[in-house]
Amino acid sequence: MKDFKFWFNRVFPAVVFGALFFLPLSAESLNLLDLGEASLKFFSPFEVIFSIFTGRQIAAELKLFPFCLSFFALLLLPAFSIFLIITLFTKRAFERTRHIVTLTAFTLYLLCSIWCMVTFANSRRWFLLLPPYIYLIVLFVVIMHVHLTFFMLFHHRNGKIEYETIEKIKKQEAHHFGDHFISIRTKVLVTILTAIVMLLGIFTVLILHDNHRMLVASMGNTGRAQAEQAAAVYESAEGMNEKIKLFFEEQSHSNEFSVTPYERIDIIITKDSTPIYIEKIESVSDVSDYKVFAYTTGRPSRIPEDEKNIPADKAFDYIKRYKTGVYLKEPVYNKEKGTCKYIHPVTFNRKAGKRLVGFSIVTYREEVLMETYFKTKVFVLTLTGIFLYVVILITILLTDYITTPLIYLKSNVREASSKFTQIISSHGKIGADSLVFNDAIKSKDEIKDLSVAINDFISLLRGIIPYISNTTLKYADRESDSKLSVTKDLCFLFTDIRGFTSMCEGRPAREVVAILNQYLELETEIIIKNHGDIDKYVGDEMMAFFAGPRKEYNACKAAMEIRAAMREAQQASLVEGTDFISMGIGINTGRVIFGSVGSNKRMDFTSIGDTVNIAARLESANKAYGSKAIITEAVFEKLQGSFICRELDLLTVKGKKEPLRIYEILQQKEDASVKIYEIRDLFEKGLNFYRRQNWDKAELAFRTCVERYNDMPSVIFLDRIRHFRKNPPPEKWDGVFELKVK
Repeated sequence: MKDFKFWFNRVFPAVVFGALFFLPLSAESLNLLDLGEASLKFFSPFEVIFSIFTGRQIAAELKLFPFCLSFFALLLLPAFSIFLIITLFTKRAFERTRHIVTLTAFTLYLLCSIWCMVTFANSRRWFLLLPPYIYLIVLFVVIMHVHLTFFMLFHHRNGKIEYETIEKIKKQEAHHFGDHFISIRTKVLVTILTAIVMLLGIFTVLILHDNHRMLVASMGNTGRAQAEQAAAVYESAEGMNEKIKLFFEEQSHSNEFSVTPYERIDIIITKDSTPIYIEKIESVSDVSDYKVFAYTTGRPSRIPEDEKNIPADKAFDYIKRYKTGVYLKEPVYNKEKGTCKYIHPVTFNRKAGKRLVGFSIVTYREEVLMETYFKTKVFVLTLTGIFLYVVILITILLTDYITTPLIYLKSNVREASSKFTQIISSHGKIGADSLVFNDAIKSKDEIKDLSVAINDFISLLRGIIPYISNTTLKYADRESDSKLSVTKDLCFLFTDIRGFTSMCEGRPAREVVAILNQYLELETEIIIKNHGDIDKYVGDEMMAFFAGPRKEYNACKAAMEIRAAMREAQQASLVEGTDFISMGIGINTGRVIFGSVGSNKRMDFTSIGDTVNIAARLESANKAYGSKAIITEAVFEKLQGSFICRELDLLTVKGKKEPLRIYEILQQKEDASVKIYEIRDLFEKGLNFYRRQNWDKAELAFRTCVERYNDMPSVIFLDRIRHFRKNPPPEKWDGVFELKVK
């Protein structure tokens, strides 16, 4: 095994570098105008350097200074081979130097190979004509370069305690979490690389798209202009041979020096004596075949026969493109032959219109036309690949720099936490001295500050532990579920004792508390009996909540029983001649935040949300209506007729803009009398007339309800009607009452 490693690490690279110096590296550009069988001229580093010294003719680009310098740098390949052979006979290993030399050699070869490809690759055929062994050589060099780069990148970790700890953590996490564990290093690496790849991809696509669009537009303008110029020359010469021939000779001469030369310019006409006018062409039958190959800048013998004439259907299509303006936007492509043609009709101006004589056709080879774009594409994609490779290396180093201290800190904290758990579970057998935090972070940043702070905290904890009992530590280590907050669907009931403050005046404090507790005890028993729970007491006010599928029914049933209990208390007070009190109730249902609130020193478990606030406002609204128990429309809809309720009003409470439809609970359905139904019907009849501003009928209904049943909400609405008779409501009055008090 040692012998194989020795030969592979020293002898094999020496042989490879010597071979690379003589093997073909790349090929010259392809002659895109050569319609014959294409071939490439290959060259190796040795051939290029030999030609420079001997003056042998190779590609002109290889004589330029940057290329000369890059190929002279490849002279280091045999030098590196010699160095590696010399190290075979030395006792010293020179491992690091050998790795650097090998990586440098592969880097120089890759850079030179990339430079040649960017310079000479001018079409897709160039890549197809390269022999497979060149691809294999380049692939081998790339694989060796990646292998050596990552080997040197990770080799410096060996022997460092941080990385040994990280590997240990990875094994522990993989064992604990299985395949679902993803380390922070992986997350950071993937996040950065994903962002860079996306930006790089977008940038590359935009560059290539804009370059392609500008090139196509530029060449399109040139091709159309040449076709129009050829047609114009033929038209102005009226078919005179000398003038047209001179024009074609000039075009052939100038085309030799063009950056993007066309293949040829043709003029194809017809000898049909029947005149055809462009304006009158409506179908293929109006067009004849164009078979006279009049003029061309190419060699007629090399031009395919099918391109020397234009059938009637193609001629009609060309005229249609001309008349619709399509020819201004795109040429005629032939994917099989790899050509694109810019076509313009040749006409003679006559009184009857433009007489169609033939067509001028400028033919480009698509490879020639797109050569500039293809070279740009190769350059951009190559540069993108190099940049991505470098970015991956830099990202790995950056990720190590950022995450290694964090992971190492995590390991130290976990060890301290594990030791703390052992101290708690040991029942005093393990002393506080064993609780040690290894503050070994060497970076000078926030992570180091955090490590120092944790070390200080552990030191403080180590000093406190001897003064705290083990039982206290055991329970302090548990997280209480009462600190959690959740969203729940609850129904809330608020009550408030009316006149309690005035009743308490002049009474001793103990007596006031006794009276308050008497009523609160009464309410509490009823609420608990109806599956409710008390949230809090605030003076003479109480907040309760109900849960479950029948929460609204239970809350309203509790409200009715509280009212019945209050009536009994009032009757007893009248008999005894003592002060009696009344009760206001507000009920609402909906979603709330249910959990603990407060500070670490004092917590309160309660409910928060609009549902709670509205229930509290409705309890206070009883004062404004003379009612006893008000519920919201949400509660009313859940009761499903189990209680007799009357719609009380449409109002906005303080702090809310949206109006609420409120109802008053009158009685449970099975206990309801005829009187209850009459009160409901009379009041809702008056409310209906009131909202339509029919004051007379509304007043009659409310007054009847007051005279028969002494209904206090009807009294309130009679006062409103008197007010509106003197001060009519605005034109778009919606009947909403604004409750301005809490």
